[in-house]
Amino acid sequence: MKSTDLPSPNVPLLFTSHDGVQHNGFYNGLLKVFVERVGDEPSAEVGVTFTLTNIREWEYQDDQESSDADILEIL
Repeated sequence: MKSTDLPSPNVPLLFTSHDGVQHNGFYNGLLKVFVERVGDEPSAEVGVTFTLTNIREWEYQDDQESSDADILEIL
């Protein structure tokens, strides 16, 4: 799902920078930046950040807007 709206914060994303490189990460709503995950670190303080102007497109991983595993298991 490609979108030009802002994604939900802290939900796993795939996003592409303007130089065409795809990154695995999430959107930090407080800082208004996309954060590339480094290793297995879930923290927002870890990773390379990209401002909104540096992102060409983004999409939710697995095409889901929620990553809450407990809700997904119940459903």
